[in-house]
Amino acid sequence: MALAATVGAWASWTRRDAMRLWLLDPPLGDAPPGRLDPSTADVLAATVTALVDTRVEPVHYLEMFRWRAEHVPGARALYRRFEHHVERAAAAAGAASYVDAPLELRRRILAGLRPARGRGRLGRVLLARDEDRIARHVVREVYRHFARTDAWLRVGYESWPGMPRGIARFPVETPGS
Repeated sequence: MALAATVGAWASWTRRDAMRLWLLDPPLGDAPPGRLDPSTADVLAATVTALVDTRVEPVHYLEMFRWRAEHVPGARALYRRFEHHVERAAAAAGAASYVDAPLELRRRILAGLRPARGRGRLGRVLLARDEDRIARHVVREVYRHFARTDAWLRVGYESWPGMPRGIARFPVETPGS
């Protein structure tokens, strides 16, 4: 009995990193990447406008989601599951579709999918792993992308880091002028 307990403790200790990754950072799966469906892209664009409190153009957010859907295994399937999840929630709330739902309803639907911490995160990891994946790979990515791009515009910069700026204001001299 003591030998079994020792072997079990040793096995769990040596596999602790794999268990932590499985619990806290669940993989997206091995579904093949592919093009993002237009309806899924519309849902993701509506999600961006609902999550970000300020007016933004969702084009560069959709470029990020399209790239991930085409290159990251499992991302496209997750985005489709996200679309089905919010469409079911919108239908349950009486809206024709998530995209056509009022902004406040979309925000209410997404409130349950915001990234959680502590006991809420543990409960979501153990009981609602798909919602946890959505919170991590859709909602959190929208916030991260906003912090890297539109937040810079919001605080007064002309553009976000990595974007050309200022050079357009210099006068261009042509030879012979």
